[in-house]
Amino acid sequence: MRKVIIDTDPGTDDALALMMALNSPDLDVQAITTVGGNATLAHTTRNALRLMEYLGATGIPIAAGASRPLRGSFTYAYHFHGSAGLGVRLPAPKSKPHGVPADEYIHGLVSAYPGEFTIIALGPLTNIAMVLQKYPELLLKIKDIFVMGGAVEVPGNVTLHAEFNIYDDPWAANIVFMSGVPVTLVGLDVTHQTYFHRDEGPRWFAGKSKSAQLGNRILTNRFRARPDLDEFHLHDPLAVAAVIEPDVLTYRQATVSVVTEGQERGRTVATYSDGPMKVAVGVDEGRAVGLVRNLIEGRA
Repeated sequence: MRKVIIDTDPGTDDALALMMALNSPDLDVQAITTVGGNATLAHTTRNALRLMEYLGATGIPIAAGASRPLRGSFTYAYHFHGSAGLGVRLPAPKSKPHGVPADEYIHGLVSAYPGEFTIIALGPLTNIAMVLQKYPELLLKIKDIFVMGGAVEVPGNVTLHAEFNIYDDPWAANIVFMSGVPVTLVGLDVTHQTYFHRDEGPRWFAGKSKSAQLGNRILTNRFRARPDLDEFHLHDPLAVAAVIEPDVLTYRQATVSVVTEGQERGRTVATYSDGPMKVAVGVDEGRAVGLVRNLIEGRA
């Protein structure tokens, strides 16, 4: 099993991605770290606690991280993800986040198991950038990082040029992308090709598992709240799928930088070459959606 840390800002598609990871026999989720982004840090942390308790995964530590980007403040996405950033009611959490902040917690885990940890980053990259800046010795100890973010050859989803996660902290993204740590970028170029359609509901996930029931609730509420949307794109779930089955995507090696100022803030610019990053450029849509569905249903 691959040891993973999931850095996330739940978030509806983050919730589906977390359920996938917990149900996968290939992933050993050793920690969840939270960051502001889709919602405030208070909401994303509370959502992570609620999700883990509902799914019976209370043994996984949750460490709260950055409440703001390296500069300025986050732009939140309540308009898409719904009330409190999750859009579904779950019992109030009984547990609390770990007493150690996210960057220190990541440092401790990676230092204890050098070369063994994959970080799956599903939100703004603030926590990861802070870790790399504060503990530069980790540059050689992190196995790799899978990032849901970016829009290279396609339009963005928060501006014409920018994908949401990268837009929220472009300075952090540059630090991570230029760090030399092996990074796989799973962006809108491929995530917009994978989705559940509203006409497939109300049972997008079969079975009676808690994850299947919650997945159906999340999609039902999103489509009800957004009658203008027919597709629920699998942004964060596809990043988890890429860790589990890397060949569900095709990639090109690249050097990637991010515009930090002006009207093109958050734009990801890829120069395809022998660069240090793998940029996802194609996806087997049917296989990817099937993998997401099977894992959330609990059929690994």
